[in-house]
Amino acid sequence: MPARCQLAARCLRDLSVTTLVALLALTGCSRQERPAQVLPGSQTGNEGQPLPPFKPAPVTLRTLLGWQYRNAIADLLGNEAANVVQPPPDTALNGFDGIGAAQLALSPSAISRYESSAYLAAQATLANPSARDALFGCTPRSVADTECLRGFLGRFGPRVWRRPLTEAELTSWTELGQSAATASGDFYKGAEFLIAGLLQSPHFLYMVEVGAPDPSQPGRLKLTSHELATRLAFFLAGTTPDEALLAAAGRGELDTAEGVRTQARRLLALPGARTALAYFFDELLRLRELPTLSKDTTTFPGFTPSLAASMREETQRLLEDIVWEREGDFRDAFDADYTFVDNQLAALYGIPGAPTTGFTRVTLPAEGGRGGLLGHASLLALLAHPTTTSPTLRGRFIRERLLCEPIASPPSNVPPLPAPNPGEPPKTMRQRLQQHVSNPSCASCHEKMDPLGLGLENFDAVGRYRTNENDAPIDPVSTFDRSGTFSGPRQLGGLLRADERAVHCLVRNVFRMATGHVDTEGEQAPLHQLDETFATSGYRMKELLVELVASDAFRYARPQEVQP
Repeated sequence: MPARCQLAARCLRDLSVTTLVALLALTGCSRQERPAQVLPGSQTGNEGQPLPPFKPAPVTLRTLLGWQYRNAIADLLGNEAANVVQPPPDTALNGFDGIGAAQLALSPSAISRYESSAYLAAQATLANPSARDALFGCTPRSVADTECLRGFLGRFGPRVWRRPLTEAELTSWTELGQSAATASGDFYKGAEFLIAGLLQSPHFLYMVEVGAPDPSQPGRLKLTSHELATRLAFFLAGTTPDEALLAAAGRGELDTAEGVRTQARRLLALPGARTALAYFFDELLRLRELPTLSKDTTTFPGFTPSLAASMREETQRLLEDIVWEREGDFRDAFDADYTFVDNQLAALYGIPGAPTTGFTRVTLPAEGGRGGLLGHASLLALLAHPTTTSPTLRGRFIRERLLCEPIASPPSNVPPLPAPNPGEPPKTMRQRLQQHVSNPSCASCHEKMDPLGLGLENFDAVGRYRTNENDAPIDPVSTFDRSGTFSGPRQLGGLLRADERAVHCLVRNVFRMATGHVDTEGEQAPLHQLDETFATSGYRMKELLVELVASDAFRYARPQEVQP
């Protein structure tokens, strides 16, 4: 067995067989892979029916997402190191990168990128004498100075692996650094090898969750304090646990829900919390697709990458204002009568008086019905074709992302919408979509999607307001299930605001990002409790985040079943 595999096996001998196999796969010591698995959407209990007993999800191994990896490198080694690393791209499953990170095995190219990034990060730090001295806190007296190297490892190792190192690990990794230093004749070359090794370890690249037996519930596991510290930090702050959080874990303060709440509130006061939540909204609302969004330049000559960036900024600013600045009712996002625009968006929306630079808050005029997230050009442009709108795309987004109602994929033999015949007057999108409801193979799904999107037809494929399409008047009046009729995004947002499904869906989407899995049937009881707590708080997102990490569904797990 190669030396690196012997070291990995020795360092991980305390883990379960299933966990060990999965971790060794990362180092190339085993060809076993975790199979990709797409979980079905969760099912909530019907009104009046008891929810099933709480049964936590199995323990998992979840790789750090690319942005979390860079943040961790920056906190551990500095911005110079973070600027040179190139982690592999993330892959989303069930709408979230974190679920993909928990289910997909690393490819050989991904492992290679982690290896090269580890060395680049170590070299960037050691090339800067002041950064190097601050990191080590000692001056080597010899090429293989045991005291200096071991002291550095004792301080740095727990930050990298997010838990204390065992005596055996301290000895093994110190010997590894000494061997490399002796072979190269340079103490810092040995240190570079040591740092790069720590950064390639599964203990750094994965959020390792093994848990410990819960004495109050046989067969159930309770995440350890350091495992919880890792979950908390990467979810709420988007980076590795800081020294205060690791110290709290070491004192056992995360063993209780109240201790978790205390640390969660501290983390939410850090600047990184805003960035971490912004990443969630980028995923949920697909805002991260805006930089690569393309529109037909003839139809929309004013659509530019700069305008697309402003669209994303508008949406994130509204959400930041509701969550962080006002700490308001999150449901305001559905039907807010104000937004934030720069001069590009002001021109697109027809709003006078925008500043020449920067963004400003504006009150949206009632006429036209623009309001809330669904009135933002970001979503209206994303959920459209290069030349035309798409009520179907817009309706599907609302069903799947805002209501958590999966829509089946269309049959492979569905014909495209017919173009107007020569000599006939051009048709509006509403008229063309009648084919969907007249075709039995299409009607069941399109009856759920198209009415929602048709109510947004006053806004073209870049989010500009209009009253006519192909010289024909647009009829924006539509229906939303049993909630009644609506016209435009502000009225639709009002209906969503009052719909419990939208709130429940938000809670479940936040939970999926936090845990890296789709909620299971056995987790519905604590999630239902989160729904109620969220409502009691006045639908304040910060309180939802605090209560989510304090919930049993976040803090407990069950053993992973070993496949024969």
